Amino acid sequence: MRDTKKILTLLIFPIFLIAAAFTGCSDPVVGSLAYSVDYIKAVPNKYIYGKNDKFIPARDVKVIGVFGGVEDSIDINNVNIKVVDPLSYIDPILIGNNQNGEPLDTEGVRHIVISYQNLETHYGISIGAPGTGDFTWGDGGASITINYW
Repeated sequence: MRDTKKILTLLIFPIFLIAAAFTGCSDPVVGSLAYSVDYIKAVPNKYIYGKNDKFIPARDVKVIGVFGGVEDSIDINNVNIKVVDPLSYIDPILIGNNQNGEPLDTEGVRHIVISYQNLETHYGISIGAPGTGDFTWGDGGASITINYW
């Protein structure tokens, strides 16, 4: 009887491993268990840009995923990003390369929309007159001109 239990145990364990491999455990592994992403969030490094400044995701935003309650960074190259006019949603700027980015050529408020798997998050940025994105706090005499519709 003991030999039968040992044989069954030795047969069931490899079958379990094979089944786990074929069920698509492609989600990030946190600890020893695989979790799917619960939600994502953006942690921007920059909110204010001058006209024609470049929005470069690799430099300007960090994307965090929450996997089974545990936060972990998501590689910026694995997310889709677009810059959207929140008033019209016409002609969003699709960021083709998250390392090189795209120039922001229209003044106003825009949403940065980040998608990962089937989840989405967004945050707002302001685009002012040329040079307004290069401001300093404190004694630098910062001034920002932003046209709202």
